[in-house]
Amino acid sequence: MGGAVEPSGPGLQSWPEVGTHLNGTVRHALQSDDARAQELIDELGVAHAELVRDGATPERAAQMDALCIRARRWLDHRNHAFTELGKLCGELTGSLADLAEDDSWAQGQCEAMSQTLAQGLTARSVRSVSELLHGTRERQHSLREERGRARDALKGLINRMLQELGELGQHTDRFSDSVGKYATVIEQADSLESLAGVVREMVEESRSVQSLVQNTQGRLRDEHDRATQLAGRVEQLEGELRRLSSEVQTDQLTQVANRRGLIATFETERAKLERDPKPLALALLDIDNFKKLNDNLGHAAGDEALKALASRVSGMLRPGDKVGRWGGEEFVLILPEAPLEEAQAVLLRLQRSLSASLFMHEGRDVFVTFSAGVTLFRGNETMEQALDRADEALYEAKRTGKNRACVA
Repeated sequence: MGGAVEPSGPGLQSWPEVGTHLNGTVRHALQSDDARAQELIDELGVAHAELVRDGATPERAAQMDALCIRARRWLDHRNHAFTELGKLCGELTGSLADLAEDDSWAQGQCEAMSQTLAQGLTARSVRSVSELLHGTRERQHSLREERGRARDALKGLINRMLQELGELGQHTDRFSDSVGKYATVIEQADSLESLAGVVREMVEESRSVQSLVQNTQGRLRDEHDRATQLAGRVEQLEGELRRLSSEVQTDQLTQVANRRGLIATFETERAKLERDPKPLALALLDIDNFKKLNDNLGHAAGDEALKALASRVSGMLRPGDKVGRWGGEEFVLILPEAPLEEAQAVLLRLQRSLSASLFMHEGRDVFVTFSAGVTLFRGNETMEQALDRADEALYEAKRTGKNRACVA
C-alpha cells in the first residue's frame, strides 16, 4: 500500500480528464473574495497538479480527502449564510409590510416579495425582490411628494383662513366699539338731524362689515373646496396604487402582460396540462446592454426600446403564445405545445427579425438585441423554479457572446 495506487478497469484513459473536470468544478464552486476560499483553491490546484504529474499515492489521497473536507465545510458555511440571508430578507419584507398602510400598494408589493422569497433564495428571486423594492420605493416616493404638497397647501390654506378670521374679528370688534359709541351719541343727541347722521354712519359701517363677512365667507368656501380637492387627489392616488397592485394584469408601459398577468396565464396552462399533458416551454428574454442604451440615449429611449421589443415579439408569436414583461428589461414567453427545439427556433427567428432597426430615436436608427434562455416546464415545479432554470441558460447566452438563445 506504500506504493502508487494503480487504477484498474475499463476506461482508464478517461480518469485524468475526469479528475481535471472535477477539480475545476470544485475550484469554481469555491470562487469568492474570502481569503480561506482562495487558499483552498490554490491548495487544490497544487494537489491536483501533483496527482497528475506523479500519480496517486495513499498520502496524496489523504491530502486530497482533507482538502475536500475543508471545501465541504466552507461550502456548507456559505449555504448557511445564504439561508440566513433569506431569513433576513423575509424579516425585512415583513417589517415593510407592517409599516405599510392597510391595503396600500406597498403592502401588496411586500406580499409579492414574501411569496417570491418563500420559493427559495436564488439569483432570480433576489433580482425579482430587488426590482419590487425599487418599484415600491419609487411609488412611495411619489406618494410622499404628493402628500407633502397637499400638506403644505393645506397648511397655507389654514393660515389664510386664520388670517381672514382674524381680520374679520378685528372689524367686528371695531364695529362693536362703534355701536357703543353710537349708543352714547344717540343718548346725547338733541336734534333729529344729529340722529339721522348717526344712523347713516351706522348703516354704512354695518354694510361695510356685512360685505367683509360675505367676502370672507366666499374665500373660506373656495379654500375649503381646494382643500377638499387636494385630499381627494391623495385618495385618488392611493386608490390608483392599490388598483395597479391588485387588479391590473397589463404592463402600463409596454401594454403586454405584467408579472401578474403572466402568472395567471401560466396557471391556466398548467391546469390544461393536468388534463392533457403536452410540452410547455418557458423562455426568459433580456435586452443586451440595456444600461448602456439608457446611459447613452436617455431613459426615454430605453422606454421606447422596451415598447418596440414588446410590440415586435407580440406580432410574431402564435395566437396561443403569451409574452409579458417580468420586470426591468426582462420579458417572459409562455409557449404552449412547443417542444424545446421549436421554442428555441422561435427565439432565433425573433433575434433575426431584430437585424433591422427596432425604432427611431431623434432621427437615428436604434438597433437592439436580446439574449434568451428557454426550458420546458416540469409538472412538479413552480413557475419560478422553471424560470430559474431558464435564467441559467440566459446567463450562459450572455456569457458566451449575447444575442443568443440557450436551452436548459
